[in-house]
Amino acid sequence: MKDWTPNVPRKAAAPAGEPADLHELDEEETIDLAHYWRVVRRHKWGILSITLIALILGVLYAVSATPIYKARTVLLADPIQPNVDTKNQYVNTALVYLFYETQYSIIKSRTVAEKAVDKLNLVARYRRKEAEAQQAPEPAEGFLQTLHSWKESLANWHKWLPKELLGSIKEKPERKTTDSMLRQQLASQIQANLEVKGGKQSEIINVSYQSPDPKEAAEIANAVADAYMEFSLDSRLSGAKKTASWLNEQLAELRRKLRESEKALENYQKTHGLVDSSQQQQIASTRLSTLNAELIKAQTQRSEAEILYNQVKSLRGGKGHYESLGPVLNSPAVRALVQEEARLSRKVKELSERYGEKHPKMIAARSDLSEARRALRREVDKVVDNIAKKYRLAVAQEHKIASLIRKQQQQISELKGTNFELARLEREVENNRRIYETFLARFQEANVSEEYDATNVRIIDPATVPQAPYKPKKPLIIGASIALGLFLGILLAFLREALDNTFKTTDTIEEKLSLPALGLVPVVKRRGRINPASRYLADPRSQFSENINNVRTALLFSNVDHPPQVILVTSATGAEGKSTLSANLAAAFGQLDRTLLLEADMRKPSLANTLKLPHKPGLSDLVAARTNLTNFKVPMVGNDKGSFYAIPCGTLPPNPLELLSSDHFRVLLKRLREQFRYIVIDSPPLLAVSDAAVLGQVSDAVVLAIKAETTTIRMVREAVSRLEKARVGVAGAVLTQAEPKRLAYYGGHYYHSSYYGYKAPKGEAA
Repeated sequence: MKDWTPNVPRKAAAPAGEPADLHELDEEETIDLAHYWRVVRRHKWGILSITLIALILGVLYAVSATPIYKARTVLLADPIQPNVDTKNQYVNTALVYLFYETQYSIIKSRTVAEKAVDKLNLVARYRRKEAEAQQAPEPAEGFLQTLHSWKESLANWHKWLPKELLGSIKEKPERKTTDSMLRQQLASQIQANLEVKGGKQSEIINVSYQSPDPKEAAEIANAVADAYMEFSLDSRLSGAKKTASWLNEQLAELRRKLRESEKALENYQKTHGLVDSSQQQQIASTRLSTLNAELIKAQTQRSEAEILYNQVKSLRGGKGHYESLGPVLNSPAVRALVQEEARLSRKVKELSERYGEKHPKMIAARSDLSEARRALRREVDKVVDNIAKKYRLAVAQEHKIASLIRKQQQQISELKGTNFELARLEREVENNRRIYETFLARFQEANVSEEYDATNVRIIDPATVPQAPYKPKKPLIIGASIALGLFLGILLAFLREALDNTFKTTDTIEEKLSLPALGLVPVVKRRGRINPASRYLADPRSQFSENINNVRTALLFSNVDHPPQVILVTSATGAEGKSTLSANLAAAFGQLDRTLLLEADMRKPSLANTLKLPHKPGLSDLVAARTNLTNFKVPMVGNDKGSFYAIPCGTLPPNPLELLSSDHFRVLLKRLREQFRYIVIDSPPLLAVSDAAVLGQVSDAVVLAIKAETTTIRMVREAVSRLEKARVGVAGAVLTQAEPKRLAYYGGHYYHSSYYGYKAPKGEAA
């Protein structure tokens, strides 16, 4: 085989100054909406089918669903409980939110639901309906009878099982429902169908109930509202009654204690001849309070003086100058001396610059400056001594006041010693009287509140019988069914597209295999006497023939310097249109020069039948030397529009691979090269046998036929891998048996290039 390298298409170079992969990034990041639309179009019938099924199910559900009616009662709930007393009438905002959340739970509680059951006497009504249902006649024949039988069958599904499978399972005897149990069940049903909502910034509570019976929905909604109001009022009144009863018991005990304490005080006063100890205690307390205030003031003055004194002590140790002390800085005399010192210092500086150090004026000025500094130091020492004196005076004053307080406390102790018991009895009487009066006032309020039957809940709009059902909402169900069907259909379409790993377009060949796509061949159906294998000869101007010409042109220009002479056509598996492609490709090359179609498929030959050629002798007979090529007349296939020569398989050999890999076959092919300009070899599939790999060694170009939407990518990759392992290059691949209309779903250019073509005008020879 000649050293031939296929011209694999390369990507265009990026413009100067841009990264080489800039266009690749743009293509990857761009969302191809047209691609998604083509996926939807390819699977449109599946999508429409799923949508239709969803629509039918939605319509059946909307038609067969029991209409549910919804009645609503509007309540006004005030978080402030009505009360005769105006105290505690304000509620925290956070507690208001908790109040309404609590009310929602109360309305949906089992207690309120049972009250509503009792108000409407639902237990008796249910028993009455149950009796009427037992006396009702069987459903009439027809659709209702069928539905009733289905319902009974589903309810008794376990009876369908054989008795041996049931084993020891015994049916439980039906337990009769008591009125108490039925009451709880009805209350649970009310809780399940009850809906309570409220505004976030209003005091309105909406109580809604859903039922198949519109009248029942309105009755239960109003009954729940009334039961809730009664529950709220009963809770408040029962609380008031309990409070009044408890207060009454406490008042009796407090009254007894008050009388006993008053009697004890009276007896003590008579025994000791005392009148009242409050004035004596008040005078002593006032004097002690005054002394305590003076002590605090003295302690404050002592603390301030101590702070200054400590500062003086720290500066006296050489840690600073007295001039930084507050009293020193605030002293008018010190400030005046400081100013005088500053004035003399400036004067000394001026005289030193003008006269020098030994000048009389300079000496006098320095003497004045020294005197001013000594005066300043004396004045500062006076202020510092004054700070120490004030500190000692403050300490002495504090001690004096503390001594007076101790004396006063001693006097008070002596006074308490004499009147302590009297003061204790007076306090006990006063405390008992205050507690008794408080409880008495609270008891009177509780008695009034017990008789005050106002409630904080009012009904604004009672529920009325709804005229139209609340659900099912048929337009919404139908619309949702259509949307759900479309969504599921599109989802399944994209799922199928993601799981489909077959070749659909020529772009897929180049993308998945990195091989040149030589073209595509549309599917050809047998029409009358025209065989697909000879379709090219029947109408060379048809679009099918143009597609074959495109493959021929791609092969000729795949290697311009050395166009291929021996072309091997193979495929990954069988039934991929390989033989049809070989025959029509030979017919196309026959338009250029002498062309031979060589059938090398010695396992399942088909060209003799499709081209109506004699089965023997053939290629196997020539290779086995049973027939001499010189005496062999090569059959010709064609008509006045074109022709080519063909050698069928011949006698089926027992060892096709050994025959094709023999030197006799190579010698025969060499002689055929001398007689024909082009040779097209039809070989067996690659994955089935290795004949094609052997034939590829003696061929100039290998063409891989891939059936559209059938052959998987993995199979073709395995076939290419086998050729590469045999060191056989692949010139390219051809997409065979492609449906033109389906190709349109992968892009309009496929449809136009494979369906529409140039045709000869009517009356003109093709």
